[in-house]
Amino acid sequence: MRATKGLTLLEVILAIGLLSVVLLALVGLQVSSLRAGNTGRGVQSLTRQAENFLEALRRNPGQIPTVCAASGATSGGEVLVGGRTGRCTYELCAVGSDGTLTCGGTTGTLYQVTLSVPKERPQVTLRTVIAP
Repeated sequence: MRATKGLTLLEVILAIGLLSVVLLALVGLQVSSLRAGNTGRGVQSLTRQAENFLEALRRNPGQIPTVCAASGATSGGEVLVGGRTGRCTYELCAVGSDGTLTCGGTTGTLYQVTLSVPKERPQVTLRTVIAP
């Protein structure tokens, strides 16, 4: 009986099959990683643009009633943020004697502003309170 050197054809085919399955799985992970990275960059950019929009409202609170729609309104408040259409709403808020913030009334000295951009994915919603 003599010793054989090398691999049989069946062993080579099984090794190539196993290697191809592993490589396909890695390619799938790479595609998912790239997609998630792009989505993350989009959300980060959109959040930065939305924060800049709210900061502009903080610098000029008198614009809030003209730029944003009153909370509960069915129209108005459409704004362009980062190249996407969003909706800006506000409601009046008051600070109670115990320091709690009560929003939704008809009187108040503060604005609670909500900015939702855009209506489709990825969506960013920011809420802040602005004092005039």
